[in-house]
Amino acid sequence: MLKLIVGWCSGFGILAGLYLAGELLSRWLGLFLPGSLVGMVLLTLLLFSGIVKLEQVEMAADGLLRHLILLFVPSAVGIMVFANSISGLAVEIIMTALLSTVVVLVVTGKTVDGIIDWLQRAERIRKQPE
Repeated sequence: MLKLIVGWCSGFGILAGLYLAGELLSRWLGLFLPGSLVGMVLLTLLLFSGIVKLEQVEMAADGLLRHLILLFVPSAVGIMVFANSISGLAVEIIMTALLSTVVVLVVTGKTVDGIIDWLQRAERIRKQPE
């Protein structure tokens, strides 16, 4: 049980530290990207470089993902509280949500395709006889 608690806490500490580092970097460098995204890029780089092992953050990430719906509660409450203020903007909000969803899907798909192609090329190069 102690191993489980220590594993979860250390993984959460790594994730929270990278989030904080991303926020600080984003503000310090004046980036147009949110700090949470910069933190995710840092996590990805550290995972690919082997500095951070997947096993170190896997338990905490799984726990956060399992309870992801709870993170949307404050947004939903905010929408309900300000429903009268934003009701005139319903069409704009819906169009923005739809457009941003399409953009995210396209960019994610293209990124995954690029990574798969890159990994396949790297594998072919690795298998070539010298």
